[in-house]
Parts: sequence; structure tokens; C-alpha cells
Amino acid sequence: MAKAFYPVLLCLLSCFLLQPEAKGQTIPQDTAYFTGNAKKIKIPFKLVHNLIVITVKINDSKPLNFILDSGVNSTLITQLNFTDSLSLNNSRKITVQGLGQGFELEALISSGNNMFLRGIEGVNHEVYVLLEDIFNLSTRMGMPVHGIIGYDIFKNFIVKINYNTQVITLYKPDTKLRISKRAEVQELSIEDCKAYVYAKVRQYNGDSLNVKLVVDTGASHSLSLYLPTNDKLKLPPKVMEAYLGRGLSGDIHGKIGRINSMSLGRHQFENLPASYPDEQAIKVALNIANRNGNLGSDILKRFTVIFDYPHNRLVLLPNRKYKQPFSYNIAGFEVSTPMPGYNVYVVSNVSENSAAKEAGIKPGDQLMTINGKHCYDLDLNNILNLLEGKPGHQLKLTLQRNTTPYSVTLTLQNRI
Repeated sequence: MAKAFYPVLLCLLSCFLLQPEAKGQTIPQDTAYFTGNAKKIKIPFKLVHNLIVITVKINDSKPLNFILDSGVNSTLITQLNFTDSLSLNNSRKITVQGLGQGFELEALISSGNNMFLRGIEGVNHEVYVLLEDIFNLSTRMGMPVHGIIGYDIFKNFIVKINYNTQVITLYKPDTKLRISKRAEVQELSIEDCKAYVYAKVRQYNGDSLNVKLVVDTGASHSLSLYLPTNDKLKLPPKVMEAYLGRGLSGDIHGKIGRINSMSLGRHQFENLPASYPDEQAIKVALNIANRNGNLGSDILKRFTVIFDYPHNRLVLLPNRKYKQPFSYNIAGFEVSTPMPGYNVYVVSNVSENSAAKEAGIKPGDQLMTINGKHCYDLDLNNILNLLEGKPGHQLKLTLQRNTTPYSVTLTLQNRI
């Protein structure tokens, strides 16, 4: 799978089915601003699964962990633990629906809230709260994750993301930034609270075509393409079935294959994996903004990225990861952490026709050691790096099913 696990957050909030507001009701405009006289604010973040995790406070809450996702248009709380306290204003129940195959969900919508980051306050903030945690972000990320935030940050500031130093710098929207001569400026189209760029993909048959992509920091993969949006988009002849993640309405399945190249301005990436979600799982997204897919963080992390919504531009400055080969999980199984914050790993999914499937590994098995290293001593990124090894490399695993340990040796194989 192209960059492990795909906690895919593909424009999750684009299809909220909201109840109409009462006639004559006026909703105050939300905004966010610097609380001091600083010209810029630096916010550290954690990078897990290629996803950015920042700390946010809502009203009187303790610091909560949110994924910064440029693909969502509203702040979404997916999970609150029994130790978490959160007071929300003006809340009511609604029905939501998004990507995935499943049922509609109930949520709360709350307006008039305050949001706090380091040196920043947001007022009249709208928050959605899922009444059921269907994403299980904490177990997939290996740490407590309470929700997702996106447009509320990007619309109010110029946002610079340095993936190397894991620091976000926020500038006031009227700031005139000095852009490095090595950087390239792309036109950024903001439509329905989402940012789009145009890229060119060259497929296995040599055909090249322009595609319109959501710029999505909340998708951990490199590239996702929606086959039904263009008759010229073709599935590569060599693909593997894959679980691509979860949307608001359930699981997203599809296929992973390789394209010859993708060009973004003057930047060209060769032989990269792309995901092709099943049509049924993404049907609600197919007719939105004439988009053909999304551009994920496995590409974005190769740059220092400036999202400049106020001036409709995206600035890309290559970093030291720029030339790294595109890796993906060729072991054929995924892990989650049933005790977020602790190095305990359980197999959560096994791909069909994979080395893991052939070795008899099953969902629910606990991963104990890898190549003699106890998993208690490995964080989630360590585990993922091992699963994304080179073809031909062997992984000697000890697992436990119920209370019975067993050992297997997997030879990593490139199947796409």
C-alpha cells in the first residue's frame, strides 16, 4: 500500500447534510487572529503517517491533538476520552455523510466557540462532534488524536509548513513574504473551502493528461486518482487490492498501482504509487469541483510548502526528502495501537495476495518482535519503516494469537 495505512481523510466534510437554519438567524462570522504583536507565530507539530498533528484548545478544554487537514472545511472532533472535558456552545444534532460505504452518522454542530493555538485565538468558531468514533484515529496514529482541523486555519493566515523541522509558521494574511529563488509558485484555486492545483500524470500506456487535484495534507499517500472522472484515466495493468482508509460513511477500498510520472509545475516524480478508490466509496465526491483526485502528503513532505490562500498561490521549495524513493507497505499487513501512546501493536488488516496473507497472519494478531527487536522498543514510525523495506528483504516476525506465540519469516515483495 502506498505509504502505510492510508488514514484517508479525503475531503471528509464536503458532504455534510445539514438541517436548514431558522429563518432570520444571523451567524456571526468566525475569524482567527494573533493575540500579540508578533509578525509570525511558530507552532511545532508531530509528523505521523505523513500527517501533521498540532495542539488546539476549544473553549475551556485541555490541549487536544488535531490533524491539520487542508482537505476539510470544518473543524471535526472525532473522539473525546472520559478524561477529556469540553464545553460547546449552541449545539444541535445533525446527520452527516461523506466518503466511504456505510451509513449516515449523527453528529453535533456547535457555533460560537473559541479556538486557541500558541499565540492565536479564533472566535465564533464552528465545531462538529461525531457521536460515534468511526475513524479510530488514535489507534491508527499511535497517539491520542481528538479530531481534524483545516480551512479554519488556512483561510485566516499564510501557512508555511516545514516538514524537515516539523514547524508550522503562521503569517498575517497581508504579509509580503520573501520567496526563495529556488522555490516555485503554483496557482492555487480555492473552491468551496478547498485548495486545488493542476498536475500532469503520465500513465503506463504513455498517455499524459492534466488532472485537477485537491491539495490534501490529511491524506498520507502520494496521489489518488478517481477513474470515473475522466475516460482517459486508466487502471495500471499491475495492481493490488487495498484497504485505503475510512471516510465519514465507512471503509474505502480500492486498488494501488504505479504511474509512470506526475508533474507538478517543473517538479516531476517518476514511478510513483497511486491509489484508485472504488467508485461506490467516492460517489459523493465525483461531481465536486470537477476534481480528478487528490495530492497527498507523501509528495508534499518533499517540500517546504506555503499555503497562501489570501493570494491564491502555493509555494514549493524542495527539501532534503525531495529525491527519496516512494516507499509503500509491501509486507501486506497493517498495524494499529489498541493502547495509544504505548508501543503495543495489533494487526488491523491483511491484504489479499500478499506475503502476510500467504504466511497466515490474521487481523487481531499481536506483533511482538521484528528481526529480534521487541516492539515495546519501537515507535509507530519505526514499525512502518520496517514494513516499507526493499523487495527481497526479510522480516523475521514473532506474533501472538490469543495467548499462543508463533513465528514467521516474510520476504518483502513488490507486487505493483
